[in-house]
Amino acid sequence: MSDIQPADAADAASTRIPPPEPVVLPIAFTAFHACYAQRYTDYAFAHLGDEHTVRDLVDDVFVALAERWDRVLTQRSPAAYAWALLRRVVEAECARRDEHLALIEEAAFAYALIERANRVLVAVDESLVDALGDGISVARAIQDLPGRQHDVVVLRFLGCYEPSQIAEVMGIEEATVRSLISQARTRLQTRLAPRRALDGTAGRPTDEE
Repeated sequence: MSDIQPADAADAASTRIPPPEPVVLPIAFTAFHACYAQRYTDYAFAHLGDEHTVRDLVDDVFVALAERWDRVLTQRSPAAYAWALLRRVVEAECARRDEHLALIEEAAFAYALIERANRVLVAVDESLVDALGDGISVARAIQDLPGRQHDVVVLRFLGCYEPSQIAEVMGIEEATVRSLISQARTRLQTRLAPRRALDGTAGRPTDEE
């Protein structure tokens, strides 16, 4: 039995720290999260391939955005600001794990390309569709694409998002997205041209969009 007398118990209860008030997020932030969380997750997963890590990483990004939401809203493009934050976090995690160019990561990335994005492989080189080794070459070439070209290729052909959706999440114009995709395809074709010549496939027709 407790030694605390009724009066003492009442005093102790009165001095208890009340539970924290529930956090009420701004409606605009809640809507932003609902719109972009899955796209952020798909982008991060394409690079990291670990559901647990990706879930925590994306959660951390949205917590950071929530903490500075007033500042986010003052940006010319809140979506572009948030996307830049996500990209920095993903790049930092890749560097920390030292897996960005690891063979196992490249193989997983290439497999995702072959399974979910045959359209981009056909657009670059039809002969690459059936070979995982060549898929790894494509994966390396995509990883080497500069900044926004890399992002739009990952979102378009791995995430299977439409250009309008990509433009929305990255905070850029749809015409810019289409231009970046075209630039990326040209760069990939140039990068893969020597391999096609060595393989004797340079003369094969392709089904470019």
